[in-house]
Amino acid sequence: MSKTKKLLLTLLGVFLIIFTGVVILVFSFTQSMKADPDEEKKVRDQAERYLEKTFDETTEIYDVLYDNMGNWGYFDYAAKVKHEKYGTQFLVFFNVETGEMEDTFLSDKWQDDAEKEIRPYVEKELGDVLISKKMGNFAESEDWDEIQEEIGDYNQLLLIFDEGIGKALKINPNKPASYKDYEVSPTIRITLSRKKQDADEDRFTEIINALKKDGVLKHGNMIVEYISTNGVPLDDEEWSKSF
Repeated sequence: MSKTKKLLLTLLGVFLIIFTGVVILVFSFTQSMKADPDEEKKVRDQAERYLEKTFDETTEIYDVLYDNMGNWGYFDYAAKVKHEKYGTQFLVFFNVETGEMEDTFLSDKWQDDAEKEIRPYVEKELGDVLISKKMGNFAESEDWDEIQEEIGDYNQLLLIFDEGIGKALKINPNKPASYKDYEVSPTIRITLSRKKQDADEDRFTEIINALKKDGVLKHGNMIVEYISTNGVPLDDEEWSKSF
């Protein structure tokens, strides 16, 4: 066999090995992105027992979240639950860090409550905004372009409380107190679908002053970003202020 043929066969062998490796990696990645039905059933069963023990009011498991990108970090699967009395949608999961079943009920309820209270102050200065419950309808789609098309040029308001705040403050979920009764400091994230304007900083400051004056929120961290209607950031720097 000539040296040329040997070289070609060697290169072909190397190529086949690399190609096979790539195929295996792609297949493994694809499989890892798919939810495991057994794990989904497991978290549903765990959540049902937890909800029955923890909540007096009726709750309903309506779906399962599979965190295939590792965004949460302390669980892979979580039951999506709706509280019938308050309409709050929250998660129930097994926390691998604490070794316990936990939920995000209070942080999600406080998010809903605070957004409803803060929304008029934001709209007075900045115009109409979408809050989490409205944006949640769009987020059901997995197509980012479709989500952005639905949101369009709406401004967005998002309140973020720590997910474990209910447990940290030892609040009974069957007697969920108001966030106003505690020294909490949530993040207020406002997304504006337009370019920055000269008067914006005064508008943001006015919102903060009004919230504090009326006792709607004593402390927080406001962050404002600017995006185009297709979700592309328009300014490198976000505006932020803690109060």
